[in-house]
Amino acid sequence: RMSFLNKVTARNLFRYKKRLAMTVFGIMGCTALLICGFAIKNTVESLAPRQYEQIYRYDLLAVTMPDDYDACLDELENASEVTSIAPLGVDTVSVEFNGAKENMQLYVIPDGTPLADYVSLETLDGDELSLSDTGVIITNNAATVLGLGDGSSATLTTTALDEAEVTIEAITRNYLGNAVYMTQDLYEELLGPLELNGFFAHLKGSNDEQAAFANTLEENDDWLSVTSVAKMHEQFEKSFALINVVVYVVIALAAGLAFVVLFTLSTVNIGEREREIATIKVLGFRRREVRTYINKETFALTLMGILVGLPAGWALSMSFTYILKMPSIYFDVVVDSWCYALAAAFSIVFALAVSSITNRMLDRIIMVEALKSPE
Repeated sequence: RMSFLNKVTARNLFRYKKRLAMTVFGIMGCTALLICGFAIKNTVESLAPRQYEQIYRYDLLAVTMPDDYDACLDELENASEVTSIAPLGVDTVSVEFNGAKENMQLYVIPDGTPLADYVSLETLDGDELSLSDTGVIITNNAATVLGLGDGSSATLTTTALDEAEVTIEAITRNYLGNAVYMTQDLYEELLGPLELNGFFAHLKGSNDEQAAFANTLEENDDWLSVTSVAKMHEQFEKSFALINVVVYVVIALAAGLAFVVLFTLSTVNIGEREREIATIKVLGFRRREVRTYINKETFALTLMGILVGLPAGWALSMSFTYILKMPSIYFDVVVDSWCYALAAAFSIVFALAVSSITNRMLDRIIMVEALKSPE
């Protein structure tokens, strides 16, 4: 039930098997590269919102000395910018497991503190976690680097060089940085009395106003560190602005691959089939029909390459999560539907561009000379 031209196209596709394989694999590589580039851009752009809006629900983290705790608490309570405060203990600790060691923040949560209002603790599958007095919760970045799992026992060392063996009760999702979360009762059982020295706080106002309030607190020497989530969000976006250049480079490489594969194979195809093309011209095929006769094969092979390249690009993109095991960044790859659509569209555009070049070669074929040439 196929038309004559479609039958000829199908015959030629499987007649030249090497050209079929090379074109399909070339377009597959082009499409996969494009998906990887868009996936990297998509992932980096989503890391900051996922970390600073979904995981970190607080607006300010402020740390002071235990001796200045009461004065700093009064300052925050009297500040009109602050809407709620959660006291906590903050320390920098090292966690050691099987010879591997990582430094990270320790957050000790007093009894009755609504931690869920300030930090979201959840598994990689999205299940909500809660602290208990039997073990600690550690971020997945640190767990991956150290090789920790649920139920593992690790050595925790504080800045005061106090050591304790802690059980990893759960691993929580985190994209940027590492942290350990512990209840006050567990801390006091393992390391002694807790001295509160930090605060989670919610602020009102815009991001600029919140950053300005954090800058005001930093001018007070009573504060050891003041961290504004709005400022961290802005700094992350600025530091990763270069990712757009990476995407452009990947697109250029993919375009180069597509052009080289399609142009080389198309010119070879036309060169090897000059007598055939001249024959159909003699039989009455018009310029447009001759172009369709050849380009239909190219587009069919391009579509095959795209269909193979889409799952290949997804698999290659997902592998970045396991390849890029960085201590402070969990590169949780996100590939939205627009990544596939754009990759397929770019591949088709590259094929159209090559076809516009090879069309001129078809028009230049002189029927008499082509038919007179030896096989």
